[in-house]
Amino acid sequence: MLLDVTRARSHLKNLDFKTLFIEEMGWDKHSANLSVTISDKKVELTAFAEKRGVVAFTCSPSLDGRIPDYATRRKIETEVAKSAHEHIIIYLDANKTTQVWQWVKREAGKPTACREHTYHRDQPGDALIQKLQAIAFSFEEEEELTLLDVTSRVRAAFDVERITKRFYDRFKTEHAAFLKFIKGIPDEEMQRWYASVMINRLMFIYFVQKKGFLNKDENYLRSKLEQSEEQGKNLYYSKFLCALFFEGFAKK
Repeated sequence: MLLDVTRARSHLKNLDFKTLFIEEMGWDKHSANLSVTISDKKVELTAFAEKRGVVAFTCSPSLDGRIPDYATRRKIETEVAKSAHEHIIIYLDANKTTQVWQWVKREAGKPTACREHTYHRDQPGDALIQKLQAIAFSFEEEEELTLLDVTSRVRAAFDVERITKRFYDRFKTEHAAFLKFIKGIPDEEMQRWYASVMINRLMFIYFVQKKGFLNKDENYLRSKLEQSEEQGKNLYYSKFLCALFFEGFAKK
C-alpha cells in the first residue's frame, strides 16, 4: 500500500494518529485505556488502533510535561506487554512538539531489544514516514493477513540494526557482481572505486525518484531502462546512465 506522504506528514504534526493509522495505513479501530504503575506513579496510555493483535498506544507525558526518560519508558513497555504482547507506543510531551515511537524486539532465548525513533514537529518526518510505509496495509491483503505477517512488517520497519546489516550484505553482493561487468579499467583498485561510484549514484537516483522528483515517475530508472531496450541492446549504460551521471551530475 502506497502511503500518501503529504497527508501522513500532516497527521503526524497534528498528532492525529487515529486517522493516520486507520484511514491512511489500513489498521483497524481500537479504543482502550490502560493504566500502569511505575515507581508508585500512574502512567496513562490510550490504544487507538490495532492490526491482528498488534496494538498502537499513545502514552501521556510525565507530571513535568516531558516524555518519560528511557529507563522509565522501558519499564512502561514491560508493563504494557502484559496486556498487549505485540505493540507500538508513541510517547508525547505536553507541548506536543516531540514524539518518541517505541517498539521492542522479542526473540526466544534472547534479551529484549528496544528500538526507538524520535520525531520533532518541525521536522519533515521522512524517515518516520518511511517506517510507517512498511506497516501500511491494503484492502487486498486483509483476507490472508495474520499476526505473524503484521509483526514481521513492524520488525522490518523498526529493527534498524537488522536492516542496516541486510543493506550492507546486499551492497557487497551487488558490488562484487558489478565488478565482473567492468571492462577497460586495468587497475583493480580503480575498478572497485568505479563500481562503488556507480552503485552509489544509482541509489541516490532511486531515492530521488521515489519522491517523484524525476518526471513525476517513481520508477524513473526502470522506465528509462524499458525505453532503452526498445531502442536497442545494451544502450542503457552508454546512452542513459553515462549522460546522467557524467554530464548531468557534472553541471550546476
